Amino acid sequence: MNASTRNTIRTEISRIPTAVRKGAIKMFGITFYGAILTPLEEIDALTDYVVNSSAPPNDTLDVIRKATPVAPPVSGTDPALGAQLDATSAVASRAETTALDALQRANAVQVDLLKKIEGLSDSVISTAKFASGVANRLDKAETAIGAVNIDEDSITRAVNKVVADAFAPFKQAVETAGVQATVADIASVYVTDTKSAKDVFGVEVLDPKGNPVMVRIWNDPSAPAIDPYFVWTEKVLRHFLLADVTESPMWMGGDKGTGKSESARNFAGYTGRAFKRINFTKQTQVEDFIGATGYDPVNGTKFEKKDFLMGYTHPSTVILLDEPTNLEPSILAILNGFLEPNSAVSYGGAVHKRATGVLVFGADNTLGSGDESGRYAGTKVMNSALIDRFAQVIRMEYLPLDAEIDAVTRHTGCSKDLAKHVLKSVRVARQKVQSADIVDAPSIRSVVAFIKALKVLPVKDAWDATIANRQPSESATALEAIRVACIDETFISNNI
Repeated sequence: MNASTRNTIRTEISRIPTAVRKGAIKMFGITFYGAILTPLEEIDALTDYVVNSSAPPNDTLDVIRKATPVAPPVSGTDPALGAQLDATSAVASRAETTALDALQRANAVQVDLLKKIEGLSDSVISTAKFASGVANRLDKAETAIGAVNIDEDSITRAVNKVVADAFAPFKQAVETAGVQATVADIASVYVTDTKSAKDVFGVEVLDPKGNPVMVRIWNDPSAPAIDPYFVWTEKVLRHFLLADVTESPMWMGGDKGTGKSESARNFAGYTGRAFKRINFTKQTQVEDFIGATGYDPVNGTKFEKKDFLMGYTHPSTVILLDEPTNLEPSILAILNGFLEPNSAVSYGGAVHKRATGVLVFGADNTLGSGDESGRYAGTKVMNSALIDRFAQVIRMEYLPLDAEIDAVTRHTGCSKDLAKHVLKSVRVARQKVQSADIVDAPSIRSVVAFIKALKVLPVKDAWDATIANRQPSESATALEAIRVACIDETFISNNI
């Protein structure tokens, strides 16, 4: 099987939801010396499985996509607990949809289950009535576990794992009944492991004493799919790791295509976090991203949270404020209180506290102090009180040439020589931005699109469709001159 086909399989697997991917790992019995696999390791393991399978790749991919979703496992369980956990797991598996009561017990969630699910369909209510039997079974299991000489934290982690495995069928029943929000409020999201940056991102990052910098791994089932071809640099990754350690907001400024939004999304995916992206335009109002009070036919007047507050109060969430300088500073002033450390803000008739692990990132073409280039018309200078809430303000740059070549070859499957040839031409275009001959710099997305287009279109048509036509008409002459001078059609023909 050639590298291009393998890359295609790997891409398809990376798009499969985290919980389903873990279900396939469990179904196929894939292990690595008992260790918990990182998202990249899961993707690589499943890719190897498909490649080495005697069945056609598409058939095996379909089997993976239909795998029963499972929550991420909890690491660090005492090995002596194994035999006892088998019995507990069997009890929970047979209980299936009755695991909600066990979930509440395991996570000390003092919620009246029957009150929570009041008004659900008859089938879900029947499920809830069975739940009371789970407590007795777990009491017996916990008694057996107590005979093993282990600490209480190990027991808690073990029971959490059993409940997480059993939760998948209940989740399906809840989705059928249309009550995901109720169960989401009850379900617990927590840190399952701490690993080195090298293990998680493939980049070694050391602290000033030479020790590996560690990163928390969460178990949020809504974590976005990762891009297995995304290229991390140590410089950028250090800033994200600092934000993770301090849970302090970070502002990223830079040209389009420098990886601001994708870095935030992939950081959420690699670390198992939820992700909320809020796109700001000049028409955006506070009610659009914080929330507003409206009328509910059942409960009357009710405050409804929007994306920022939903993410802010949900453990682990990465919130991306995308292009905030499109807004007037006075509208963004509402964020000042929310961005304070350990904040608790009263809004909409309730106090909203930042949940554990919530990270807030800003991504903008400017650094918040105005557009010095003149290329981002309509952006506003931000109030210094808002910018001061961001502990880090960093300038995102294009990747070094070697890293860009790596990224392009990963995404297209082309040779490094072809990637280098096209990138050198695009870098000439980026230089022309500084001399004002070109309005906007072609991004790495344009490069990837150009190389993929070469498989079908002639070189000039591919250049126009993916690079030149994206630019204003005043850039056309300079871009055409770059194509003629820098793009060797014979070289491309021999290397495509």
